[in-house]
Amino acid sequence: MKRLKLLALLLFFAASVQAQENKGPQLNGYIQTRFSSNLNTTSEFMVRRAKLWLKGDVPRLDFISYKLQVVYRSFKDQNFTFQDALADIHLKENGLFRLGRFVPDFMMQRMQPDYRIPVLERATVINALNMNPKYGARMIGLEYLYSHPGQPWHASIGLFNGNTDKPAHNNNSLLVTSQLNRKFSFADKSDLTLGGSVAYRNITQMSLPTIYAAGSLISGDDFRWGTEALLHSGHFHLQAEYIQALLNSEKADGYYLLGWYDFNSHYQLTAFTDKYTDLNPATANHSWYGLGFNYLMTEKTKLMADFRCSDLDQNPVYSANIQLQIFFR
Repeated sequence: MKRLKLLALLLFFAASVQAQENKGPQLNGYIQTRFSSNLNTTSEFMVRRAKLWLKGDVPRLDFISYKLQVVYRSFKDQNFTFQDALADIHLKENGLFRLGRFVPDFMMQRMQPDYRIPVLERATVINALNMNPKYGARMIGLEYLYSHPGQPWHASIGLFNGNTDKPAHNNNSLLVTSQLNRKFSFADKSDLTLGGSVAYRNITQMSLPTIYAAGSLISGDDFRWGTEALLHSGHFHLQAEYIQALLNSEKADGYYLLGWYDFNSHYQLTAFTDKYTDLNPATANHSWYGLGFNYLMTEKTKLMADFRCSDLDQNPVYSANIQLQIFFR
């Protein structure tokens, strides 16, 4: 299996180089190298993410584009994972159809590229309540997206194979997702985006390890919804979401609040808090609080540092992180 993954990666590189020589598809990628410590018992270096993706247009069909993506993580058995394999059918001013394996349009922060968000990690609730945490939220399906840079509305509706335990074997657990938001622009060049997401599937004996205890198998209705807000006002930015999962008569939910200030095009100060409450009795479910500072060498290549803490009253937990992100295309 390891030889197969290595061969696939080498073929990916070879195809990418050949494509660039022919002025065809684009090769993009970045690496995030991180040092983390809990200021007590654990300190470690890791490759948090190393991603490569190939994207381009189908020859002679320039209204169809595609993307193939692989990722390497040193903290997950040092393995390569084939993440995205998708095609977009563009409808000019009427949005696009997306099909293949990709992240469903659900939750604002999950849809923001990790190399662009001003914090080192997405909020706990975002990672826990996406529809497939086991595989980085990726699902197999079809989605319609309406979104244009000059338009205030963003909308989507998708249909996916909701069986995440065996994604190639559908047990009638079809997943339906939808997101809708609108940007309001003001005279002082500030803007506010408001919206929400919904998702539903009926599951049969499925494991949900980020919500229930490991080994639990859940059946029944899985309905998830969330609200979202994003404010830009001069150098100040504020983003927040609340997400809830209703599993039959039980509820898991959480929120985050993230603010950041751009001193100029190179320096950012961030502050954040998040809390996630699951249905696992062994989980503490404490709130996290943090501060961070970012130095942007370019728009996507940056040095990031943060300090976060939790459960300060009884058993304090601390985390300090420094990350270098190098982007290339």
